[in-house]
Amino acid sequence: MLVPKIIYTVFIASLGYFLALTIYYLFLAAVGSIEEMKRSMAGESEDYSLFYFSSLKLPVSIILPAHNEEDWIADSLQSLLNVNYPEFEIIVVNDGSTDGTFDILNKILKLRPVDAIYIKHYKDGRLRGVLKSELYSNVTVIDKDRGNKKAGAVNAGLNIAKHEYICVIDADTVLERDALLKVMAQVEKEPDKVIGVGSYFGLINGFKIKNGTIMDRSCSYNPIVAYQNIEYIRSFIGNRLAWSRYNAMPNVAGGFGVWRKDILYELGGFSAEFTCEDIELTFRAHDYIVKNKDKEYRIAMLPFYVGWTEGPDNIPALIMQRNRWQRVVNETVWRYKYMTCNPKYGAFGFLAMPYFVLYEVLGVFMEIISIAFVAAGWALGVLNINIFLAYLLFMLLSQSFVSLLSMLAFVEGQRLFKMRYIAYLIMLTLTEFLFYRWIISISKIIGTISSLRGIKSYDQYARSKRA
Repeated sequence: MLVPKIIYTVFIASLGYFLALTIYYLFLAAVGSIEEMKRSMAGESEDYSLFYFSSLKLPVSIILPAHNEEDWIADSLQSLLNVNYPEFEIIVVNDGSTDGTFDILNKILKLRPVDAIYIKHYKDGRLRGVLKSELYSNVTVIDKDRGNKKAGAVNAGLNIAKHEYICVIDADTVLERDALLKVMAQVEKEPDKVIGVGSYFGLINGFKIKNGTIMDRSCSYNPIVAYQNIEYIRSFIGNRLAWSRYNAMPNVAGGFGVWRKDILYELGGFSAEFTCEDIELTFRAHDYIVKNKDKEYRIAMLPFYVGWTEGPDNIPALIMQRNRWQRVVNETVWRYKYMTCNPKYGAFGFLAMPYFVLYEVLGVFMEIISIAFVAAGWALGVLNINIFLAYLLFMLLSQSFVSLLSMLAFVEGQRLFKMRYIAYLIMLTLTEFLFYRWIISISKIIGTISSLRGIKSYDQYARSKRA
């Protein structure tokens, strides 16, 4: 009698867990959808030309760290050179590349060494030299040995950045021409309060690009890529916009993020003690916000597509990427565990932190244990096949419904994908639980095991060779 009771108890507990998670997701998706529509409408009525010519415009230092990015560095850099913004500088950090990255930079920029003032405010690694472009006066290249992960490369750029706002992007990101204009126009409304900003970016796989300009937005129908697009839409609209509504946005992603330089200085720059740098810095910034509560600082999420980045297009590469993501989530949640349900941290402590603890860290084990016990209950005759199938159907439909709700807001607010591709994504939402979800679960398990083993390497999957 003991075994059936245990199985039945686990079944009830797991059902309660997934019910609570579904309600939480539906709440975030509803709030995020409303925010998406509201902010998109506000963005459409914005007079960006007024901001462009305003004397109050905010200069930006763009930092582009690059390690072995010979396939993407030319288009990424060219997209930055094409940015429609009145005042900005570009700092490319060649982070110990062993391929043709530096040669490509030199060909595009015509580099020459300079005696630059370089003060090490942040942990960056060993420098080889600082170079300036003979063709573009606002472009500097830092050449350094690889060290201190991506955080060290960004910190090297921070050490010479001259503007008060820092934009960090990845070297496989192609920035939209008006990206900075749209983002900084929102920052300009409350520059004394907004200290960090994230915005949407999507997967560039399948796009046709020429000289840093997107010529054709034909998205990849590779299901591994398409599932990631669904995940990104659900994350940006269904999660981050909603969290931002309550000043609880937990991750200004490394693919694109804007920070106030004085706040980065107060925070000590990016940390190389963690597997990745972006989510840990955002958590640390929330800690800083609470300690300076009187300043009313905010970290914002905006509904603009600012750029496009390459995503893994095969299962091994996806597992490698998500293994790394899981490690940094585990490390960060453990480091800042004191924020969880701590009244001092407000919505971040009660809205974001429980999600990270119960879903991002422990959720994969809850799923596996739940299904294993329910299957065991069916095999032992404690639960009948109808209950077992109903349980699986509930999990499938709940995830599909949340995805579809986010997709609806996306289609309404962002007219970027062709309807054929939207229909394809909608179809995939019905199969995500049966296929893609378990690849991610395997990745999380591997990442958790790696965390317990103390592995903190910044693993980078091999890029696909471009045509």
